[in-house]
Amino acid sequence: MEFAEREPEVQILRTALSESRGGAPRIVLIEGAAGCGKSELIDTLAEWTEAGDDLSLRAFGSPTERELPLGLMRQLTGDAPAGTLPEVSTAPDGQPQVSAMREFQAALERLSAATPLVISVDDVHHADSASLRYLQHIVRHCRSTRMLLVLTTPLHQDGQDASFGTELLRSRNVRRIRLRRLSPEGCRRVAAGSHGPTPREALSGELHAISGGNPLLLRALLEEYRSAPAGTDTFLPEQGGLFGQAVLTCLRHNGPHMLDLGAALAVLGDAYTPERAGRLLGVPAFAAAQSVASLSASGILDGHRFPHPHTERAILDQVPADVLAGLHLRTAELLHLEGESVTEVARHLLAATHMGGSLSAAPWAVDVLREAAEDLLTRSGPARASEALELAHELSLDEQQRADIKTRLAAVTWRVNPGRAEKHLSAPLAVLRSGRLAVERLAPLAGLLTSQGRIAEAAEVMSMILRETMAGGAGGHEGSGHGPRPDGMPGAPGIRVENPRGPGEGRPSPGTEDSAEATVAERFLRTTVLTDETLEPVMRALRSLSYFGHPERAAACCRELIAEAERQKAPAWQALFSSALAAVLLRLSDLHAAEEYARRALDCLPEQSSSAFIGSPTATLIRARTLMGDHATVARQLHQPVADTLFKSTHGLSYLRARGLYLMATHQLHAALGDFLEAGRLAKSWGVDRPAMLPWRTDAADVLFRLGETQRAKALVEQQFADPDARRPWVRGISLRLRAVTSDPRQQLALLNQSVEELSRSGDRVELARSLVALGRSLRAVSEPARADAVLRRAWNLARECGAESLCEEISPELGPEDRMHRSGAQEECRSELDTKLSDSERRVATLAASGYTNREVSLKLHITVSTVEQHLTRVYRKLNITRRQDLPVDLHLTVSTAEAV
Repeated sequence: MEFAEREPEVQILRTALSESRGGAPRIVLIEGAAGCGKSELIDTLAEWTEAGDDLSLRAFGSPTERELPLGLMRQLTGDAPAGTLPEVSTAPDGQPQVSAMREFQAALERLSAATPLVISVDDVHHADSASLRYLQHIVRHCRSTRMLLVLTTPLHQDGQDASFGTELLRSRNVRRIRLRRLSPEGCRRVAAGSHGPTPREALSGELHAISGGNPLLLRALLEEYRSAPAGTDTFLPEQGGLFGQAVLTCLRHNGPHMLDLGAALAVLGDAYTPERAGRLLGVPAFAAAQSVASLSASGILDGHRFPHPHTERAILDQVPADVLAGLHLRTAELLHLEGESVTEVARHLLAATHMGGSLSAAPWAVDVLREAAEDLLTRSGPARASEALELAHELSLDEQQRADIKTRLAAVTWRVNPGRAEKHLSAPLAVLRSGRLAVERLAPLAGLLTSQGRIAEAAEVMSMILRETMAGGAGGHEGSGHGPRPDGMPGAPGIRVENPRGPGEGRPSPGTEDSAEATVAERFLRTTVLTDETLEPVMRALRSLSYFGHPERAAACCRELIAEAERQKAPAWQALFSSALAAVLLRLSDLHAAEEYARRALDCLPEQSSSAFIGSPTATLIRARTLMGDHATVARQLHQPVADTLFKSTHGLSYLRARGLYLMATHQLHAALGDFLEAGRLAKSWGVDRPAMLPWRTDAADVLFRLGETQRAKALVEQQFADPDARRPWVRGISLRLRAVTSDPRQQLALLNQSVEELSRSGDRVELARSLVALGRSLRAVSEPARADAVLRRAWNLARECGAESLCEEISPELGPEDRMHRSGAQEECRSELDTKLSDSERRVATLAASGYTNREVSLKLHITVSTVEQHLTRVYRKLNITRRQDLPVDLHLTVSTAEAV
């Protein structure tokens, strides 16, 4: 034996041989699991007898010869010298006669008198019953012969005749040897003593884990390791290689049907019980438990589980797919009848179909799969949930139920692939338009269409809900919060939204109302759990927060939602909230960050996605790059194909506006006007005409002014002023700028100053810079060059901070030589001095003065006297070593906002 751990067992066998040679008959029973060294110990005994004067008779039990009467005994007699042993025989009933067994026993005694006799029977549990009767007679009457009888049998295995085991227990001559699996240290020593390269320490531990300490499996692994390329850091047994063959050998040696048991255990997993395994295999529970114990003893199992995936794989590779499919289906039925988790039942149903199994005979599976999908959504993510719903839809024969499943599938799939989600709704919409969709299915469908931006189709469904409600056939659907709001407002359950028909009487001031509404929206976002059902109201709340004057708070909520979407393994949700964040950052004029998050949104989506949703992040990319002056990239972007459904969804509105702004920036005015007017037409037809989100009227008016169509432009501007959204700073600011274009010079100054004030509060620095440019030009027109230079300088600095290179280039020709030098580097020094040398009061005064305000206007804004303003400016000039107002650095726009709020 090469195993040091087997030395005690070897010594027992050596002592028994020595004692039998001395005239004391001995019987040794070697017990051990398959592959643990029983046959090797028998081989060692054979080596000893060959070296001595012993006569060795050897037989091997075999399942194939189990029904062959006296097959094992004839193997033994075949090894004896001719004529020394009588021929074994049986009576007509198949059992040996006592006289024949006595004659055989007497012959053994005569033979052993001449020379020590060693009889070994490997795998005695496979012996036929007649041979067992002969062996039992030998055990019972073995008294004074020089004979050693060695038998091997596996653990946890019943023989064919319980009386034989009882006879062994009675005999005082029996010595038992129980061979156990190797310890980790034993595996290490075997690996170190094997021929070829020695596995490193960590790999030796891995070999023990894979083999379970079974010597046969360990040798197979070592042989495969020796054949692996030199310097292998990791080692995996080859599929169908020596290790897999050794596993199958162990299974066969453990008894019949062990491969079936291994497959059943692999399918059951943690759902194993002896009763369930027995029902799957059609055997008693105790027989299944005994077989499991036998495999566990050999290291094939650890309890009822496979200790390593390679062992399980070696077994499953031998099982046909249709057999595995049947096992999974029967397991699903079994667990379903016992009331086990629907998720576990669904796992087996899905596995059965993957292997080609049919579930046509399992109508109960549809409800199980639908219920399991909700749990899988939480536990495993949308992919597994979608798979369960797909199978449920395939199995369902009810049209209404199939429409329900498709609607839910669209919601779940939206988390991963918006394009596929949009296609899933085709079937429910077809049933709807045929007039066969039940009214209780309408509200979820309307809500899902709204969340996908398909407002026209959502309105179609809502109209049916309203008709049913008025007819008294759809109780309980009003106010469900799942469908689109009739006014197209970006609201959410629990979030109050302005009435679009007018401000009404006794309403709070715009700033107060906006602040309260934004607070409610933010509270909703921070307390609502993100699910498919809350996705649409969450997006409404985000829009409320973004467009009601608090985009910076919306940005923070977007970042939290992106993290939550990532936690829920919902890449399309990550794309959705990244796109929303990109839009918010664009509103805050952080162009580079807006571009980054728009790209992230697109990167989260599958390649070749045909979703209309892509229009939203793409629109942000187009607008950001247009402002940054990257017109070549935008042109390439616009040449890429878009989804057919883009312009049937709200995502198309932002895309049309972005394309129109690019066309206007590249002087393609008529094409730009077409995009703006089409966006307006669609927004009005869908009931989502909100200047706070889509200021198409002022966009179109800007183009019309450039084309010389002043009256059409003025009409559009006045229409925008009449909208309730015109009370909001951002909408009012851009509207005032367009209104000023056709006003007289003195009125222009007032309107543009108001525009600057409104946009300073909005957080949109690019639009603020545009209004400052218009203000600077107006100041020049009324012969106030000093104030004009200061305002234009401030506009240029704002545009540069935002990365709006196109606007910078537009402003640059209007700046003087000193300003150009200031832009080239001196302003950074001035800004540093402004931050470090000036007090807060001095900084506020200096910033407003540099922005073009007179001393009196500064005093009114800061609620101080004109004399105090003059004193502050004197100190500022001295500290910054300048002599006039025009030299003041005016690029600290945040300070401007702070100053104006005082």
